[in-house]
Amino acid sequence: TVNVSSGNNGSVTNYNGVYNYGTEIDVKATAKEHYHFVKWSDGNTENPRKIVVKDNVNIKAEFSIDMFNLNVIVENGSIAGCGSYEYGAIATITATANEGYRFVKWSDGNIANPRTIKMTQDIVLTAEFELKKYDVIAIGSTNGSVSGSGEYEHGKTAILNAIANNGYHFVKWS
Repeated sequence: TVNVSSGNNGSVTNYNGVYNYGTEIDVKATAKEHYHFVKWSDGNTENPRKIVVKDNVNIKAEFSIDMFNLNVIVENGSIAGCGSYEYGAIATITATANEGYRFVKWSDGNIANPRTIKMTQDIVLTAEFELKKYDVIAIGSTNGSVSGSGEYEHGKTAILNAIANNGYHFVKWS
């Protein structure tokens, strides 16, 4: 007697019945969409496979949901949420900038951070960061002027120069 069955996430051709000793049967498991064949209940991983009937046969095809990887390439920051996800799972990734940097966008143009992604395939993104920029505004008084105001990247040195009018001298910065 041969009984070949499947789990909920796939099917097998109906091979059930009574066969003579030594009969060869080719069995095949077919996974549903977004699932894949893993193994037969007897541990065999061949699919399709050939069974030679020498005794009663009772095997079941086992399936598993497809898994996809979410990877992010990153410089000047870190990422949380990368890993393997089941088909259809909602993954959340968060980009955190290193000191002096700010998150700009993902390589596909999306600017959401944190960001959710429905996993239907392997995904590789790049998180894009840029150095922060700061405005340095120096204002002189009625008795002098100042140079060096402008926009400076994080970590750069701003050089300010106070120039006193005739008859005055520089005292201090505010």
